[in-house]
Amino acid sequence: MILAVIFLIPFSQASGNFSLSSSPKCTVLSDCPKNFAACMNVTGLSEKRCVKDTKQICIGGMPDTPVKPCNRSRDCTASLERYSGWCDLETKFCCNVDPKAADSPFCPDRITPLYGQEKCKDVEKGMVYSGSSDQRGGLCYKGYSCPPKITRPTDLTFGSMTFRTNMDCFSTEKVDTKYNFMFCHNETGNLWVIGQLNLNGEEVMKHWKQCDLNTDCGEGLVCVKEDLCRYRCYEDPTMVMNYDWVVAQLSAMFLLPLIFLISIIFFTVKYLD
Repeated sequence: MILAVIFLIPFSQASGNFSLSSSPKCTVLSDCPKNFAACMNVTGLSEKRCVKDTKQICIGGMPDTPVKPCNRSRDCTASLERYSGWCDLETKFCCNVDPKAADSPFCPDRITPLYGQEKCKDVEKGMVYSGSSDQRGGLCYKGYSCPPKITRPTDLTFGSMTFRTNMDCFSTEKVDTKYNFMFCHNETGNLWVIGQLNLNGEEVMKHWKQCDLNTDCGEGLVCVKEDLCRYRCYEDPTMVMNYDWVVAQLSAMFLLPLIFLISIIFFTVKYLD
């Protein structure tokens, strides 16, 4: 039987997706060749396709139904606040929690999807906390770069550095109450975990003004969901200060008037002579 030798063969597209269009068509799983795992609807295709291994679609968790390609999590849903899934960075498909799985697909903060984050380098096999993250402040957990925030039964702490997650958000909407110590970045459209230090390595300044959105705080500030139900304005920890530029501007402010004054004195003395 010809179908028995047809496999789901991945090939690279612009988005990095596997191709499901060439996989066998099906109505139910029994229509698929032996050892295929599922018969699934696929976005953009009128008929279901046989899927040999769902791990080709979602490394962790299970594929959204219908199977849908993505570049970021907002491609997977119109309701980010209620969406518990993620866009798999490796396969570029929308994925969600597998209720039958024994392992949690989340970072230690229990909020950030593990497989939606960047991979760490130099990970030691079998070591849960090993490897190095290219992201500043990243905590390597099971081979992925996670926020440096760990939830314990009686304690909630956050790391020293501010950290960008790949969870999407809309700055025009209030950050959900489950995202402790996070804010929505106006430009990247991602949730960031606020740390004790900003990207310049300086202490993050907190303001006492309460807020719902970044616009409530004013320019250069962000609205952070603190613990409990508090939302408070903080200085934007992602703003990187170019100190060389600042020094140059300050120097220009003082040197130009000084040069002008010296020039006046010089020409005045020369004229008097």
